[in-house]
Amino acid sequence: MNQHFMSLVLGLAQQAEGALAGKLPPGAEGLSAADARQVGQALIDTLGMLQQKTAGRLDPDEQKLLDEVLTALRFRFVQGASAQ
Repeated sequence: MNQHFMSLVLGLAQQAEGALAGKLPPGAEGLSAADARQVGQALIDTLGMLQQKTAGRLDPDEQKLLDEVLTALRFRFVQGASAQ
């Protein structure tokens, strides 16, 4: 597995997870929970775009990582919507 690809996917996933949990980086304290959720959604969408653009060009481990990360984040996003 390409370490740069893994780092990119996991970094975006960590940022999305943090945003969905309402934890934004310093300087973004003034954003509402809805704004943080939108940031999370944008990061999930970015990973989805990466999945579409790399379809058929990833090795099996890279594809599995991206698929599993997206599934988990999308599930988390939907859970957060039903909790509101």
